[in-house]
Amino acid sequence: MCSPPRSLYELRTCLEQSFPPSDERYGYFNLPKVVYPADPDFSSARRTDYGNAQPAVVVMAETADDVRNAVTCAAEAGYRISPRGRGHSYQTLSNSNGYVVIDCSLLCKPEEFVFSHEEGDWILEGQKYIGTVYSGSGCTNAVMLAATAKEFAPEEGALFATGTCPSVGITGYLLGGGSGDVTPSTGWGSDDVLELRAVIWNGTNAEYITANKEENADFFWASLGGGGGLGVITDIKTAIVQSPEPLPHEDRRKFLFPLLYFRYFGEEWKRAGLELLRRFLYENPKESHKFGGGGFLHSEFFVLDGIYLGSAEEFIESFGKNYLLQDFPPSTGYHTIYQKLTSEADTLEDVCDGTGPCQDWPNFHGAIIEFESYGEAMLYKLCYQVAVRDDIEMRGTQTSGDWCKDLKISSDNCVSGKYGQKVPICGKREVLDALLEAAYDPESFFNHGGYPEWYVDLAIKEGRTVWRDSDDIPTSLGGLLIPDVDVDTLIKISDVGTGINHFQHGAPMHFSSD
Repeated sequence: MCSPPRSLYELRTCLEQSFPPSDERYGYFNLPKVVYPADPDFSSARRTDYGNAQPAVVVMAETADDVRNAVTCAAEAGYRISPRGRGHSYQTLSNSNGYVVIDCSLLCKPEEFVFSHEEGDWILEGQKYIGTVYSGSGCTNAVMLAATAKEFAPEEGALFATGTCPSVGITGYLLGGGSGDVTPSTGWGSDDVLELRAVIWNGTNAEYITANKEENADFFWASLGGGGGLGVITDIKTAIVQSPEPLPHEDRRKFLFPLLYFRYFGEEWKRAGLELLRRFLYENPKESHKFGGGGFLHSEFFVLDGIYLGSAEEFIESFGKNYLLQDFPPSTGYHTIYQKLTSEADTLEDVCDGTGPCQDWPNFHGAIIEFESYGEAMLYKLCYQVAVRDDIEMRGTQTSGDWCKDLKISSDNCVSGKYGQKVPICGKREVLDALLEAAYDPESFFNHGGYPEWYVDLAIKEGRTVWRDSDDIPTSLGGLLIPDVDVDTLIKISDVGTGINHFQHGAPMHFSSD
């Protein structure tokens, strides 16, 4: 069927009938329900993390009916549609020139999530999922992390697979494949999707559909991993996978944020170290699936960081016997830092403070931060990543520059940052509790990405470049995914110097004909 010729008059007439003019405002950027290019709010309405497109109109959808009405108006007037979750698409698909953008961020309503606590077998041997959640398509990584943490007790070890940027929308993440710090254990995000609800245009009218393995299966499978584009997703049902069991003598699950350096002392060390890393990740999935994340491959060392699903003791045993922990003499200045946050403590406690040997462990160059819940471990990592580490991650939230003010906590929970901003002390429980509440609120600063205006202004003043409102986005900004490659390739990558968002090992490498 041929599309009708585009008619702006028909589009506007239909939208005004479906969404009568009102003084109400919606969302974080306080927008009208429908925004056109001539409107004063258009610059904010078309805003995405990447790209500079000029859509025909932006519709802020609050309900599935809003989505259906917007789809109907666009199709009948001959316009194409760009569904937008949170505007993080590196390919700038959240916002296209001349399209009708249907913004789904207001469909994220955590108070309306439908959780189950059903159980069943999952991807890896002996593994199970312990629940499901039906959520709105406009939610973020941070919302789903917080909602799962609130629904399940820490000792249950509930894992909702998310990416590593809090403000990324889950629909693009899940439909695009979805890789993160726990996906070596849970499977890719697309592996965890059980059902979709969507609005499609059937050639005559807009209709609601439900898609899963049995119903509208073609739509379901075509959506997973392909990035969507077949309809506007309104709701997603996702599995919640259980973290591995603790060691027999441990009374509860533990979760780590590890940071590990492996240094080369000549080319033979480089080849041996990278081969040891490759074998651990891709030939030892029973152990390596507990570690997920990325790091940096450098000509003189590699760095690993991420999340480890186990205790410090288990990490040391596993990485040690796989020869990934170098034992340096104290005289070299390299020392291991080990901190933990227990349920009774208000802040991280030093077990080994980096000034001397750490228990009977190898004296490796790195740090281990241990938590008693996955939610705390991941929130600590996100805090470190978007608030503390470096300026490239500043685009992850809309912080005002004063994190304590943003989180509504006392100023003694923050210290001065690189650019004069007030950054949180991530290891304090008051900070983590406040981050949990900010993560749970879809309209908080924590759930909206893009570089904050104050940071853009500062960068311009200092003559620095930030990636903002540009169609010329380098591919290196995307999440680099490293599969199993031979050691010669790893050496070449290291000699160039390459940051890695996610290694691809464990559960995502297990395929099933089902």
